Order: sequence, then structure tokens, then C-alpha cells
Amino acid sequence: MATCKQPAFTLAMKFTWILYHAGAAAVGIPCTVKVTQPRSLEADAASSNVTISCAFSTEGCRSLSPTVHWFRYLPHAHEDLCMPKCTQSAKFQAASTVPEKQASIRISNVNVEDSAIYFCGVAFANSADPLSKQTGEGTALTIRGSKKHSAGVYIMVAVLLLLFIYIAALFASFKVFSKPKAKEAKRRGHNTGVPIKESGRSISRAIAQELRKKKDKLNGRPRQRLEKETIYQNN
Repeated sequence: MATCKQPAFTLAMKFTWILYHAGAAAVGIPCTVKVTQPRSLEADAASSNVTISCAFSTEGCRSLSPTVHWFRYLPHAHEDLCMPKCTQSAKFQAASTVPEKQASIRISNVNVEDSAIYFCGVAFANSADPLSKQTGEGTALTIRGSKKHSAGVYIMVAVLLLLFIYIAALFASFKVFSKPKAKEAKRRGHNTGVPIKESGRSISRAIAQELRKKKDKLNGRPRQRLEKETIYQNN
């Protein structure tokens, strides 16, 4: 019994598979497009030309030929570049290869103003399927400043360096010219002919001698007089 059921099950699966493909061929697989592109790209204005690439995949759209569109979003505006023909042929050049499913746009003589988000769109115009017209997530193109801007930075650095040298020279000259005044003040302080350290020592000696004299006077008083003074103080 088990050996008879297995071929029956296999025949049923094949029959279901044939019916599925027959229905799909009759109804038709919806045309679906997926577009991918790099999220960011940086370049210098000196590089002159920049190329943004785009890749797409299709499903159920074999009998149709797609068209590739390019547009960009500037900070405050939207601009159509190639729809599919480029409006500024000297500035933008679009290319696409359907068999390899690759597309690209070339921007000539780039400058800082070309910094924007560039979108690649692939559309099957003859298809009414909602997913037959899709765009990528966009490529954020950033164009860095040209050599003129870098030259301005170098000039600013040179000016700051010269200013630093000027301030250092002023400080050095002030220090040199202030030395004679300090020497003159030092000479005025030594007009007595006695160094400052020596005069301090002599003053200390004089004070010590005076204290010693007072101590000797106290020690040399008559004993009786001291006793009388103590008795008188006790009374």
C-alpha cells in the first residue's frame, strides 16, 4: 500500500506544479523593477568629471525595454537632468546597457554647486504594473572646494604666521630695552656702597647687641634691690 501511494502523491505534485505555471503564464507575472545606487560620493572640483553609476534588476518584464531617467534634488529645488534625453548635453551625459542592467550619468566640469542628491529611475512605460517604475534611494554627491579655496587657506595661515613673528619680535625688543632700566635701578639701590645683604646683616647684629646689653643690665642688678622689688610687688 505504501508503494502505491508514493507514485500517486508524486503525480499529484507534478500536476499541481503544471497547473500553477499554466495559470501564471495565462495571468502573467507582474513587472517588478529594483534599482540600486551608491548612497554617497565625494570628489574635488579639480577632478573636472564625475560619474554616478546605477544598477537595476527586473522580473516579469522580459518582453519590454526600459528607459532610464536621471534627476537631482538641490537644497531648494528639483531639476530634471535626463528624462531620458539630457537637457544639458554639454553638462550631463547618460548611458545605459539593458543586457547588463547598468546605467550611469557623467557630470562634466563639476563645481561646488553640483553638490546634490542624484536619483536614478528605471521605467517600463508600456507596463501598467505599479512596480514597473522605480527609483533608487539616491546618491549624495559632495564636491569639495577648488584650489582657489585652498590657496585662500594658505594665505590666511601665512598672515597668522607673520603676525606671530611680529608679536614675538616686539616682546623680544621690550625685554632687551628693559634691561638697562633694571640695571640703573639696581645701581641706585647700592649708592651707599654697602650691599643689600651686608646692610641686612649689620642691622641684625645691631639689634642683637642691643638685646644683649639689656640682658646684661638685668643680670647685673643688686640682689637686694631685686628682693625688695619682689616683696613690694607681692604686697
